[in-house]
Amino acid sequence: MIRTRNKLTLLLAAVVVTVSVLAGCGGNNAKSGTTSENAGADKAASAKPVELSVFSWMFEGADSPDSEVYKKLQEKLNIRLKPITASWNDWEEKLNVMIASGEMPDVFVSYGIDRPVQYRQWIREGMLLPISDFTDQYPNIKNSLANFEMLAKATDGKHYALPIYNESGSGKDSVSGHNILIRKDWLDKLGLQVPTTIDEFYAVAKAFAENDPDGNGKQDTYGYTSSSGGVWWQYPIFNAFDTSTERWEKKGDQWMPEVISDETEEAVTFLNQMFNEKILDPEFMLNTDDKKIEKFVTGKVGMIIHSANATFYNDIYNKFKQAKPDADPKSIFTWVGTLKGKTGLQRMDGFNNFWAETSINAGISEEKQKKALELLDYLLSEEGQNLMINGVEGVHYKKEGDKIVPLISAEDKEKEKAFQLKALVSWNTDYLPENLPNREEIIELSKSTGDYSVPNPLGYLNISEDALDPSIPNQLNDFVNEEIVKMIVGSSKDVAASFAKFKDTWMSKGGKQVIEETNKQAVAEGR
Repeated sequence: MIRTRNKLTLLLAAVVVTVSVLAGCGGNNAKSGTTSENAGADKAASAKPVELSVFSWMFEGADSPDSEVYKKLQEKLNIRLKPITASWNDWEEKLNVMIASGEMPDVFVSYGIDRPVQYRQWIREGMLLPISDFTDQYPNIKNSLANFEMLAKATDGKHYALPIYNESGSGKDSVSGHNILIRKDWLDKLGLQVPTTIDEFYAVAKAFAENDPDGNGKQDTYGYTSSSGGVWWQYPIFNAFDTSTERWEKKGDQWMPEVISDETEEAVTFLNQMFNEKILDPEFMLNTDDKKIEKFVTGKVGMIIHSANATFYNDIYNKFKQAKPDADPKSIFTWVGTLKGKTGLQRMDGFNNFWAETSINAGISEEKQKKALELLDYLLSEEGQNLMINGVEGVHYKKEGDKIVPLISAEDKEKEKAFQLKALVSWNTDYLPENLPNREEIIELSKSTGDYSVPNPLGYLNISEDALDPSIPNQLNDFVNEEIVKMIVGSSKDVAASFAKFKDTWMSKGGKQVIEETNKQAVAEGR
């Protein structure tokens, strides 16, 4: 559930990757030149390029296969790419229709293991190439998969998809891409400091709602809001109470779901109080991301939980610059970071260092499979990443000593969809160009939550469908979202009674079986 609600965040993050960093690219990216050498040999051996269909939503409005980047790939690998795409809103549906009609693309992006029922069905039906069977021939793929061995446990020890790195050079197991943004001008007007604890967060939000921070003489502002997506966007608040609505914690020798813990009851009570005191925006569950940002920029709300990366920071920066051309946006807004809980703990639930996966159609010819593997291996290489990040020398950039100087604007470069091919293997969200506006602020913004990111201790636990019907945890997730929101927006002061009923119902709806099977599998996997 978590990962699928963050798709747009990471998609938009992908367009801000660096134009200079890969001159010194390190971390998880392999440096092998094997792919390039093999590609040269293949090119000489075959005059006719091998056509590969490649599917992702990112290719919407894709350039001609004769663009300079595509031409360079054809030169290196003797391939000709045929981009297939769909809109963001229906790409997954289109992919499923193509697969059901026997038109599976040669190479395609999907949610992979994050759609476990569908993913395992594709594997059972022999539709996906077991990529890990070929790693000895493709060292960059091998190095990449070595970072995601826990995923293979769910598929009989093999990888049928290549995880797409979030931060390919960071070496992190867990990353976080969100933060609480705050109106600095409101803090200054009310003589307040950026909150560092959950209690200070409440006090500042209350002041924003009640003390006329915009100076219009009306009590028409809210302290804090989020956007639609169940209770998911509230996770930094739940984390401040050392809990979550989706993770598990070890109590003695047993794993228990945090969603039914005393700490979750405290977090729900806290948000219920903020709602009833009109500190929390009553539309927090209805806002789109755009509406949430609009309320922040136009002075309807003082704090929002949002994505924390260069694209979003600079987008909000530019919106403030447009709204208040005479003011420095840095004087208008800043960020909160990871709040301390009542015990002083700072926790920010992170995500495994990948989002979405790339698969290869097992039904295509061996020649096409070989070229598909070469493509992924090349994109993971330093040379391939340099092409995807910087483009073609003399066309997109020039070198001045060791420095890479862009020859086209970032806006024009963004229009060339061929650059999005890099996201078949990596989003590169950790790399920022030296000339990126507000680079230092963006680095600190990311560190303020990323440095506290903790992985999911039971992420991708492989409970078989025979042991636990997948519909049970799915139904429980829906129940959690519905009932916790009801408790937050409820007018009743007796949250404790509502929460006790919620726990009992959760257990009766299959929670008891989920706990039993989770613990069995956790022991089996040594978690």
